[in-house]
Amino acid sequence: MSQIIKRGYQAKGKCQGVMFRQTIIRFGVKGGASNDKKDKDCVWITMEGEETIITELASKLINTKPLNSWGAQLTQLSELSSDKVMEIEKHQVTTNNVDEFKWNKNVQFYL
Repeated sequence: MSQIIKRGYQAKGKCQGVMFRQTIIRFGVKGGASNDKKDKDCVWITMEGEETIITELASKLINTKPLNSWGAQLTQLSELSSDKVMEIEKHQVTTNNVDEFKWNKNVQFYL
């Protein structure tokens, strides 16, 4: 079993309005994601879980094109320094509240 860690990322690309946050929240780690209010091409992500799973997810996020049937895809994924990582509970969408949103069911996830 690998070490439990918390990492934060800035995701850039086609990641707002394309079910990106629901795509990543359902990958099997505790996490949160928030749209950047000033930049429609940016989402802030925090993930907590086994290091190997988070590393694998980060790799898939940047390398899978597209991430879902709505065309979500990243052009950049930058890991944040530990002092810049947002607490999961402060995100708009988290593993605790993802099912409370009325997501469109007409999307396929490729991760």
